[in-house]
Amino acid sequence: MRSIRVHLPDGTTHVGSVVDLRDADCDIDADDLSRSVRFGLPVERGYPRVISPPPSPVSPFVAHLAREISFDRRGALATLARSRGHVVPEERTLERVESELADVTPPEPGDLADARRRAAAAGAETERLQERAAMIRGRVEAVREAGGDIDAAEAELAETMTRLSEVATERVAARQRLEMLEARARAARDGREERMRLEDRAANLERAIRRSLAAAVYDDFADAVAALPDSFDADAGDAPGEYEGPPLAAALAVTRVAPLRAPVVADADVLDPFCGLRSFVRYLDAPVVLC
Repeated sequence: MRSIRVHLPDGTTHVGSVVDLRDADCDIDADDLSRSVRFGLPVERGYPRVISPPPSPVSPFVAHLAREISFDRRGALATLARSRGHVVPEERTLERVESELADVTPPEPGDLADARRRAAAAGAETERLQERAAMIRGRVEAVREAGGDIDAAEAELAETMTRLSEVATERVAARQRLEMLEARARAARDGREERMRLEDRAANLERAIRRSLAAAVYDDFADAVAALPDSFDADAGDAPGEYEGPPLAAALAVTRVAPLRAPVVADADVLDPFCGLRSFVRYLDAPVVLC
């Protein structure tokens, strides 16, 4: 294992493949150390700096080993499998589904309610003017039969018919726009449904890929679980879904089998089941910063 260098805020530097900071003269936060390992330099003044090889893909899952660790076991195992070059057939299917998903862009439906109001208003106005035109025609006929002056009535009828023609045109336009927006709304609904179908398909494929990748390295993981001290009371079972035990035990097992370049940061009480630092480091076979 390559040596690492840890520069503390008090000016001291610790070097080695295993750096034990339990007796350091300054307060050290394990999360600060972990962030320095994962993100590298530069580091703000007053924070520890860890100079080491860059982290491997698995490192973020096991960067800080603590009793109460929250550990994505399947994600870590899948990432480990990928780092070893494993691929699964579902990945090509997922690529195709993601490509189809990127092409699904539901159209904006537009203001359908406003279009319906406009179409209804235009229809109502058309009917009102048609009724008015019929009434005026009746008046014109009545005046003509009585031998009276029909000029004023005919002028009113002409004005009404002109307005009726305009409103009828508006009604056709409003109806056409409503039909267009209704078609767009149907297309948007169909697009959303298609997008949801593809998203569900992609999510199912991602879960299947994680399961397959995790299964590809599960024998190594199971061997690492079996090598843990008995006090962890962990059992890997025969498949990724059969693991029983604390998250820390799974994280330690992944650390043991993963090709880590950067160190892991471990809380001091993680050593307790191993009865000492030497046994702990021998189990992990990885660079460690202990605090």
